[in-house]
Amino acid sequence: MVIIRCFLLILPFLYMGFIWLQSSHFNLESVSALSSLLDMRVILLIGILLELAHFFEFGLFYLLLIMSFLTLGKLNNTKEILAASLALAYGLIDEIHQIYVPFRSFSYFDLFKNCIGVWVVSYIVHRCYFIRKNSRFGAVLRKITKQDKNKAAF
Repeated sequence: MVIIRCFLLILPFLYMGFIWLQSSHFNLESVSALSSLLDMRVILLIGILLELAHFFEFGLFYLLLIMSFLTLGKLNNTKEILAASLALAYGLIDEIHQIYVPFRSFSYFDLFKNCIGVWVVSYIVHRCYFIRKNSRFGAVLRKITKQDKNKAAF
C-alpha cells in the first residue's frame, strides 16, 4: 500500500510533464498530410475531439491532485480549492508556454475549457466524497486516505 500511496503522491507531477511535452509538439506538416488522406468530416471530428481534450486533460489533472492530497489525509474544502487552483494555474502556465511553441498560441477559450473540465470533475468528486456516501467512486477516494492501524501515518 505504501508503494501505491507514493505513486499517487507523484502522479500529478508525472502528468504535468506529459501535458508539457504534449503541448510542446505540433507538426503542421503531419496535419496537412492527413488532410489529403482523410475525408473532411473525419478531420472535423478529430478537431472536435482535440478541442474536447481540454475538458478531460485538466479535469483529470484535478483528480490526480485530489488523489495525491488524499494520501496525506482526508479531503476538505481547503484541499479541494488548492487542487482546483493548482490545476487552473498550470493550465495558464501551459497556455503561456504555448506562445513560445511554433504553430501554437495562447487561447482564452482553451483556458475556459480547462476551467469547465476542472469544475465538472470537482463537482463529481465533492458529490461522491461528501454527499453520496454509498458512491463507489467516493469509496475509492476515501480508501486512499485509510491508514493501517498498525502502521504509522504516511
